[in-house]
Amino acid sequence: MRRTVYNAIISILILVILVSVFGVINTQVSLKYETENPKECISVITGRDLCLWIKSLKIIIIVCLILTSGLISFRYKIIKD
Repeated sequence: MRRTVYNAIISILILVILVSVFGVINTQVSLKYETENPKECISVITGRDLCLWIKSLKIIIIVCLILTSGLISFRYKIIKD
């Protein structure tokens, strides 16, 4: 794998992590203001299950963190000049 492709993959994974963290925060705000009860998860406005959306984003964050740390720890074996 070339160094530019490797750096692009790492950059994309970090960008996905940042956007997903922003998505979790945004969904938590929606959970606070778009539901009638604090224990409900269904949005009154959109009808989406906000708790499921938060769980999905957290899974995406964890997977991207694992991939990023794996790529960084094995970078000398992956990159071949």
